[in-house]
Order: sequence, then structure tokens, then C-alpha cells
Amino acid sequence: MKRRQQIKMFWRRLHGEDNKLKILMLDVDDEDFVENLNDCLEAFQSNIHPILIPSGSSGSYFVRNLQGRHIGVFKPKDEEPFAENNPKWPKFLQRFLCFCCYGRSCLIPLNGYLSEVAASLVDERLQLFIVPKTRIVKMTSPAFFYPRRCCTASDVYPKIGSYQLFVHGYKPAYDVVPGWELISGTNDPLTSIERKRFLVLFQKMCVLDYVIRNTDRTMDNWLIRYIPDEILDIAAIDHGLAFPVKHPETATVLRPFVYGWANMESTREPWDEQLRDRLLSLLTPMFVHRLCVEIRKLFMIDTTNNRFLINNQLKVFRGQLWNLRLALLENESPLKMIQRPLVIVAKRYRKYPTSDIWEECFKAKTPDYSGRRCC
Repeated sequence: MKRRQQIKMFWRRLHGEDNKLKILMLDVDDEDFVENLNDCLEAFQSNIHPILIPSGSSGSYFVRNLQGRHIGVFKPKDEEPFAENNPKWPKFLQRFLCFCCYGRSCLIPLNGYLSEVAASLVDERLQLFIVPKTRIVKMTSPAFFYPRRCCTASDVYPKIGSYQLFVHGYKPAYDVVPGWELISGTNDPLTSIERKRFLVLFQKMCVLDYVIRNTDRTMDNWLIRYIPDEILDIAAIDHGLAFPVKHPETATVLRPFVYGWANMESTREPWDEQLRDRLLSLLTPMFVHRLCVEIRKLFMIDTTNNRFLINNQLKVFRGQLWNLRLALLENESPLKMIQRPLVIVAKRYRKYPTSDIWEECFKAKTPDYSGRRCC
């Protein structure tokens, strides 16, 4: 109760601060997120504003606290890779010079910030806990990119976007994993306990990427924190290109959007028994129904979104959960799982599932490949 009151008080405080910072999504258990935003607000009041991240294809910003330490990453909707206010020149040029490969036809445009938050939601509901907590906020700062006007100052207004807690002490996987994959036996840098923990964390990321059908998992957007004999953790970031309205394989011929980890030897390992059992206990028709309701509400925050497209997103999402469950039941490896035939799944019930049997609650079918294009 005390935590709930603190969040309500903080909510009122934020919304009375001239729209510098406004939360659009917050759970009762988000105490760490509230504390982080409190530090962010104090920095804003002291004119310590976010700084643009030079890498990447969108306008993303490091948010700092009073000491100048990075505490979050804010990604505004109108500065996404193909948005009109994207400050990065390569995407601006691609928009006009290479329009044939403009965007991804399987994704809803300008929904990256919602995809980031939805990935965090799925991560929490599946009890994976490898995605830094991400929520929807509105921020106002002169550091953001605003349309310039001739002879007048740009109008500074609140921007809606995703806000993700920053993780410290992590390195990109491409700096760490190759050594772990190539070295084995007596020269293995990991102990047997560390090797098992890495496998469990890796399989959690495989589950997450598969169910949200992440089209942009590479070796530089999952991070590893490793201190020998002390800490080994994984943080999965950059989920703005997930939750497609149709399977990417049915949308394009030349761009397969494979998972960046698909060729790793760890994908051939069998599932960790505890992870497998926990996921199977979660994956009931009622759990899937409630999770889909939450995702639908999240994507409907953007009033420009089409209900038909969101329904298609959920059909693909249910299809991935359908295949995940079958792969776990048959104890297939993650590699075998991603090789399963694609399916889209619609619900048979009207309001709530009336059975614990998947086949009675959902209807699976093969997706249509007839609309594929070159890119």
C-alpha cells in the first residue's frame, strides 16, 4: 500500500512539472522505475538534458542524472528510423533515394516505441527478466530534434516514446561470445556453473526473440556482464523492430531477417529443465489470452493504430507461442524450434477461454505466402 501511495504521489508531481516528464504507463511494482524517473526529473530541473546517441539509425538519447551518469535511454516516436524528425542523415537519404527498401513491410510504421515496451511486458510476464524495464513516457527537452523554422526558434513540445533503464557494466555479445564459443574443454574460460547459467540466459533470449518475432537481433544488441566467478548476466535491448503483422518470411523474398544467434552452437543444446517446466506451466490458454489483452491495450495507446493490424500482430504472436509450446513439449532445441513451420493462430472463443486444451481455444493455420515482395 505504501509503495502504491508513493507512485501516486510521484505521478502527481511529474504531471505538475510543466510537462517536462509524463508517464503514460506504470505498474504498481515499478518502484525502481519511479526512482529512476525521479533522478531524471531532478536533472531536467538543473538543466542537465539528454544527449543524442551517435550510433544507430534513429534519434535515441542517453538520459542522465545530476552527476551526469547515464540512467536511461529515451527513444521518441517521431525520431524513429523512418520518422519525419529522425536526426540521422542515412535514413533521411534512404527515404528518398532508396525507397524500394524503405522500412519493413511486415511491421507497423512508427510503432518502434510500442514494440520496445511490449517486449519488456512479454519478458516480465514470461518471467525471463533479461530486458531492462521499459515504459512509455512523454518528455520535453531542447536536446531533442524539432523541426526548424526559418528565422524563428523551433517549437519545443512533449515527445512520446519508450524509456528504458540503462544497464552498466555490460559489453556487446560480439566482444565476448566468440571466445566462449570457440574455446572448449580444459581451456574453457567459463566454469561448469557459469556455462550452465549462460545457457539458461541464452535460451531465455531465444524464447523472447522467437515469441515477439524480433527482426533485428544481432550480436551487438544483446549485452553481457561478466566478472569471473562472480557475475554473469545478459541484457537484451533494441526491440523496436518486433511484433510483425505477418511473418517476415511471407512478406519478403530477399530479406529473411534471421535471428543473429541462430548459428551459435548453444542453439543445439537441449532446454534447461527448470526453464522448460516453468514455461510449460505458464503457457495455458488463459495466460495467452490475458497477455494478448495487455498487448492490445498497449498498442492501442497510439490512437492512429489500426485494430485490424493489431489483430494480425496478435495472430502472429499466438502462432509463435503455439510453436514454442510444441517445441518445449517435444523437447526440441532452440535451433529446431526456429525451423518449425510457420503458423498464425486465431482464437475460437468470444470472451474468455473455456478450456485448458489449446486446440479447443485456438485455431492454427499456415500463413499466406502469395503477397511476397522483393524487399
